[in-house]
Amino acid sequence: MTLVTIWLTIARKEFADALRSRMIWGIVVIIAVMTSLSAGISLLVPDVEGGAEMAIGGASQFAGLLVPIMALIAAYLAIAGERESGSLKVILGLPPSRGEVLLGKFLGRSGVVAIGLALGFVVSGVVTAVLYGGLPVGAFIGTTVLTVLLGVSFVGIAIGISAVTATRARAMTLAITAYLGLTLLWDLAPNAVHLLVTGQMPGGVVPAWFLLLQGLSPTGAYNALVQWLLLGGGTAVEARIGGPAPSYLDPAVFLGILLAWAAVPLLVGYLRFRRADLS
Repeated sequence: MTLVTIWLTIARKEFADALRSRMIWGIVVIIAVMTSLSAGISLLVPDVEGGAEMAIGGASQFAGLLVPIMALIAAYLAIAGERESGSLKVILGLPPSRGEVLLGKFLGRSGVVAIGLALGFVVSGVVTAVLYGGLPVGAFIGTTVLTVLLGVSFVGIAIGISAVTATRARAMTLAITAYLGLTLLWDLAPNAVHLLVTGQMPGGVVPAWFLLLQGLSPTGAYNALVQWLLLGGGTAVEARIGGPAPSYLDPAVFLGILLAWAAVPLLVGYLRFRRADLS
C-alpha cells in the first residue's frame, strides 16, 4: 500500500465510524438550528436592524462559540480512546505507522466536521435567503469556508491533545482547557496587555498591535477574517485603529494563524506520540 492509500484508508474508517455514531448529523442539526435562529434576529427583535449580511455575521458569531467545542468533541478521543482500550496496539501491529495513523485520523475527523458544518450552513443560507429575499453569495461562501477552516484548526488541536495523552480523562481535561483558553478567555490577555501598556482598558480606537493579539487565537483569527470579509475589507480595521492598517493586520496573516493552529498541535502531538510507550 502507498502512503496516500494508507492515509485515505484510515480516514475513510474514521468517517464511517462518525456516520454510524450520527456525529456528523448532530453537527449539521446544531449548526443549522443555531445559525438559522441568528439569521432571524433582526426580524424578531424590533430594535435590531440589518439585512442578510448582518444575518451571516450573526451566524459567524454563533459559529465562533459552537464550532470549536464540536470539533474538539469530534476528535479528542481519536488516539487517547483507542490507546486506553488497547485497540491502538492492534492497529499499529498492521502496516500503518504512528504518523500515518495520526494523519489519517486527522483527515477523517476533519472531513466529518467540514461536511457537517458545510451542510449546516447550507440550511442556514436557505433560511436567510427566504427571510431576507436574497443572499450575498460571495460573503456566504467565504464565511462558510472560514468556518470550516476554524473547525479543522480545532480538529488539529484535538488530535494533538489526543496524541499526547494516555487516557480519556486527561484528553477531556485538556480539551476543555483548550476550549476555555482559546475561545472564552483569550480576550482577557489582550485587554490586560492594553491596560498595562496604556493604563486604561481598550475603548473605541485601539492600537494596531491590540488587534493582532486578539487574532492570535484560532477563534480570534476567524473573527478577524469574517469581519474583513463582511465589513468592507480593511475599512473596518482602519476605523478601529484610527489610521492605515499595518501589514501584520493583513488577512493573509490571520489565515496563516488559523492554519498554523491546525498544523502545529498536530506536529507536536506526533513528536510525542511517536516516542510514547503504549504497553
